[in-house]
Amino acid sequence: MRFGVVPSSVRRDVLAWHGSAGQAWLDGLPKTVWRLQRLWSLRTDGPPYGGGSHSYVVPVRRETGEQAVLKVIYRDVENAAEPTALHQYAGDGAVRLYEYDPETGAMLLERAVPGNRLKSTRFFGHRTPEAAWRRIGIACGLYRRLWRPMDAVEGFPGFPAATEMLDQWRSEYGDQGSAARQGPGAARLDLALDLCERLADPPELGIGNRDTHLGNIVSAEREPWLVIDPKPYLAERAFDGGYLLFMLQHHGPHSGAELLGAVAEGLGADAERLRAWALLRAIDHLTEVEGEREVAAAEATVAALEGA
Repeated sequence: MRFGVVPSSVRRDVLAWHGSAGQAWLDGLPKTVWRLQRLWSLRTDGPPYGGGSHSYVVPVRRETGEQAVLKVIYRDVENAAEPTALHQYAGDGAVRLYEYDPETGAMLLERAVPGNRLKSTRFFGHRTPEAAWRRIGIACGLYRRLWRPMDAVEGFPGFPAATEMLDQWRSEYGDQGSAARQGPGAARLDLALDLCERLADPPELGIGNRDTHLGNIVSAEREPWLVIDPKPYLAERAFDGGYLLFMLQHHGPHSGAELLGAVAEGLGADAERLRAWALLRAIDHLTEVEGEREVAAAEATVAALEGA
């Protein structure tokens, strides 16, 4: 298996976020890929996939000739339990996990073909607003299916808890000397702290997903659409919709109470808890953006979710 060039976005983000540890991971990638190729009897079937931030992902073929994907991750809190979730999903609404390497966190996955992303799919006979509602319905249906009770799996990583995110926000936003208190989201941080308190005692717990968006759903043959790249957390149902609602509100075309109602109904989640999670994600985004246009767009998203 010839080692392909690491996509520029992966190299940039791993180095920016993880420094020398990221460089060590990049330096070890060729050896890791070569070892897994021998372990799982794989051969390269094309160049590495572009995009992404924490993974080297390349199409391969198994010894039988079956198409698959080799995914080598830079492990962190968000993605360490991805193989655990995929194992428990067992292909129900998400790509199948064929093999898992505990040493590195690498996975051999089902290849979704043709693999077109839902966010860029045009539906024949639908104008843009109608197509957007259809995409939202597909996404909510899949994420609703994937939320399920968690079972511990021997040999697989455990799940981080969504309440740990609330603890981190409390610590950062409650610190009057923090960078967030000096930035564009400063006026919203007391609201964020109040939302953290409201969400501290979830009514249910299961396998939630931190990274719900339309780019993580691709077309396939086994099912019309499959979820890829889950970021699983132990969380309530409304947690899944937090990022999804934030992203949909931020990018349009739908907005406000109508959008909130559609996502809450589609996920089977409490609308107020869903709105609270979305607001937290939107405020977190506001604390990080730079530039007049980006700040204005982030503030508009927060305001729209407040008024939904």
